[in-house]
Amino acid sequence: MSDNARLTTHKLFLLPDYEKEGEYLTKMHGAGWKLERVAGFSQHFVKCEPENVVYKLDYAKNNANYPEYIRMFSDYGWEHCGRVMGFDYFRRNADGLSEEELEIFSDPQSKLNMMKRVILTRMTPLLIIFFMIIIPNIYLFAVNSMRFHNPAFTVMSVTYLFLFVLYISIFIYCIRGFRKLKKKYTE
Repeated sequence: MSDNARLTTHKLFLLPDYEKEGEYLTKMHGAGWKLERVAGFSQHFVKCEPENVVYKLDYAKNNANYPEYIRMFSDYGWEHCGRVMGFDYFRRNADGLSEEELEIFSDPQSKLNMMKRVILTRMTPLLIIFFMIIIPNIYLFAVNSMRFHNPAFTVMSVTYLFLFVLYISIFIYCIRGFRKLKKKYTE
């Protein structure tokens, strides 16, 4: 096995997919690919011996106490693997540990609180952009396209219409995902 073997995958995990992302990283480590870093929708791995390691993601509460936050996880045996868009990636050797010891949340309410933080800090800005920029620009470019018969306005109208459909699709996906997670955590 080469010490320098590397693998990059490109998987899209949206906000409510954080558990699926952890499961994917766990599976990759079990197959001999240790997470090196995450950059956007790209996961960078380095070849390793297959191990029984579990990956979990958390959405940090407060950046002011970030070193203390990371140290707390370390004290409980979790290794910090990186951070992307507010999500922190942790891993831990799972050999001989109970299901409870392989969780980073102590109770379902903690998971629900994390989801609320994600919605407030990630979904709210997207909604503001949606209502303040995308919808008004669809109207503006559509009206100007009809009024001036300018192809540039038509292209911009189609572009903003595409963004409108994309945003609506993402919102619906996230709302459904968060509802499923909320139901799962409150059962």
